[in-house]
Amino acid sequence: MKAFMLAGTNSGIGKTTVSMGLMSLFDNVSPFKTGPDYIDPGFHQFVTGNRSYNLDLFMMGEEGVKYSFYTHQKDISIIEGVMGLYDGVDNTLDNNSSAHLSRVLGVPVILVVDGIGKSTSIAAQVLGYQMLDKRVNIAGVIINKVSSEKTYGIFKEAIEKYTDVKCLGYVPKDDSLHIGSRHLGLLQAEEIGDLKSKIDRLKENLYKTLDVEGILEIASQVEMKEVKNPFEDKKDMYKGMRMGIAKDSAFSFYYNDNIELFNHLGIETIFFSPVKDKKIPENLDILYFGGGYPESFAKEIGENQEMLNSIRKFAENGGKIFGECGGFMFLSKEIEMLDGTIYPMCNLVSCSVKMGNRLDISRFGYINILKDGKVVARGHEFHYSKIKEVLEEQRGYLAKKPNGKNWKCIFENKNVKAGYPHIHFFTGFELLKDILD
Repeated sequence: MKAFMLAGTNSGIGKTTVSMGLMSLFDNVSPFKTGPDYIDPGFHQFVTGNRSYNLDLFMMGEEGVKYSFYTHQKDISIIEGVMGLYDGVDNTLDNNSSAHLSRVLGVPVILVVDGIGKSTSIAAQVLGYQMLDKRVNIAGVIINKVSSEKTYGIFKEAIEKYTDVKCLGYVPKDDSLHIGSRHLGLLQAEEIGDLKSKIDRLKENLYKTLDVEGILEIASQVEMKEVKNPFEDKKDMYKGMRMGIAKDSAFSFYYNDNIELFNHLGIETIFFSPVKDKKIPENLDILYFGGGYPESFAKEIGENQEMLNSIRKFAENGGKIFGECGGFMFLSKEIEMLDGTIYPMCNLVSCSVKMGNRLDISRFGYINILKDGKVVARGHEFHYSKIKEVLEEQRGYLAKKPNGKNWKCIFENKNVKAGYPHIHFFTGFELLKDILD
């Protein structure tokens, strides 16, 4: 099998842009993303036409990431790293970082280094990353934002003189090729053409400036392993159950492994749009509302009373409902926007939420989710909104960060469960059973 991880020296180094460029160079790519991020996998799928899978050691465990990685192999697998190579939940080297993941999976790392404002010092930077943890196989380096081929030659000479890391080429400094933060949010229909043209231009440039054969040689170092499905004994456990999954521009954050787990359990999954459809699909047992951007479509959602009534009726008739983050906001009483405008939501969870203009850092990051003192799931929180008012205390779960900080999470109203945490059910099967049973 062929595989490698593209990792960076730090956040903002250009991993996503370079990753998409590399994915465009090869046929039948299996894309992966280190960590819990939902945005980058969407861009991976845009470029490759194949589903992208998250590989998160905290939320999936070692066996979970191994199973997902080795199960979803195609002609070549490309893993995009997260933050800097060694950045994780703490300052140990077994900290759920990109480096840690590369060791668990046994894949070589191609390191992205910034080519601005340095010359020989770039070799010291590469050497430092190589020396910090010699168990990590940093097999090659790509230099981003290089002003000229001559400048790249200086970098290459220094790196290969003072390290044993192979230089694999460079990405030209060209602002027109940069895919900035404007694109790393909602991929609006009008943006697609722009993104495609950027990728096409990037691909054309990288064919000229990268050692594609050298990359393939590094990627060929990986040995194929067979990993047992950790849920093999749970096959068809919920056979006959029908799950409606909200999937549109407002609700787009789902882990593909979760959906495939549902199918393995025998659950039929049916997708629908709370924004555009007038009612939920027929004959459902459960509704699942994932994360996304309900605030961006709050007006349309609030005006779609037929859909809201359809969901309320489903709940009144005993249908099970689960909501995560954006899905939780949708199931609340209302969303207050930054300008004070209030839009009505489903009113199935006894609280209202208010948008903020910055990330809620007090509720950011990885969490264990406990019920009655027992860990039933692992997840993470990432949201700009906050709970404005709790109308009735219905939170029966506790979120606990690795540092010990904790807070109440996940509202329970009869057959409805919803809260801010995003859940990966590979380590959250107990919670999944709590939702489905």
